[in-house]
Amino acid sequence: MKPHKKVERLMLFSAVAETLSFGAAAEKMQISRGYLSEQIRELELALGVKLLQRSTRQVSLTNEGKQVYADTQKINRSVVELEQNLVREQTQLEGIIAITAPNMFAHYLLSELCFSFSQQHPDVSFHLDTSYQRHDLNRGHFDLAFRSTNNPPQDMVAKPLFTYSHTIVAAPQYLKQAGTPKVLSDLDAHQCFCGPDQDNWLINGKRTAVKGWLKLNDNLALIQHVLEGRGIARLPSYVAKKHSKAGELVALFEEIKPGATPSVLPIKSSSQLFVVHPQRPHQSLRIKAFLDTVKQAQHEGYFSG
Repeated sequence: MKPHKKVERLMLFSAVAETLSFGAAAEKMQISRGYLSEQIRELELALGVKLLQRSTRQVSLTNEGKQVYADTQKINRSVVELEQNLVREQTQLEGIIAITAPNMFAHYLLSELCFSFSQQHPDVSFHLDTSYQRHDLNRGHFDLAFRSTNNPPQDMVAKPLFTYSHTIVAAPQYLKQAGTPKVLSDLDAHQCFCGPDQDNWLINGKRTAVKGWLKLNDNLALIQHVLEGRGIARLPSYVAKKHSKAGELVALFEEIKPGATPSVLPIKSSSQLFVVHPQRPHQSLRIKAFLDTVKQAQHEGYFSG
């Protein structure tokens, strides 16, 4: 017996057990008495036990029938609870929003947005994953993803938030001690920080070899080393801009701005950041509200610094 058919027959049996009447149960379920009787017989055959004692005047439960009826009541309560949860999802702003996002974006932009939202909606909490793993949103572990890419997934709803480039930066104290590089080839004489698998930077569409005493996959630790004057780094423009405004970092080379059309640009040096989520016909109220908050923040220029 197929699982969905078994559940249907158990629910029909529950109606009979509740009323102890095929006629009353058939009327309640809006089906014919003959169809109901046939489904109960099929259920008894599938389970290999007799659930009901039938006579011309009454219907009663066997011992096995009483046990099955008690179990179907648990199913009924679970269905009611499921329905209540679904209604609550659509009508109440509460629960957890699970998000996966790039480390630096989460630190510099997203966490503040989440905090502001939670202040307005205290019954909503956030789970942020900032690992470097690309999670499959269809598996259901995360509600939303913020992704830096020029090729957003085609099987998801992907809305662009902003375009950014990268900026080569160093702290004033580092430049005072090591000197300021004027052209790209000067970087060969400087301490340049990058990820474990990197040995070059894309600057204005050109690959430039770099080296330094440190490679690491912790972006925030890398930024801290740069702020302390220990070397040079290539950072997303939204990160570099914040520290440059505070006088903590100095931009060394002018990146081609997103949307510009230089005469030679063999490799793209800009990226887009998207908010991504599965295509669901019925989105929970908290997800809808947070997406509206993200959209409003975009409209107000929050992501452009």
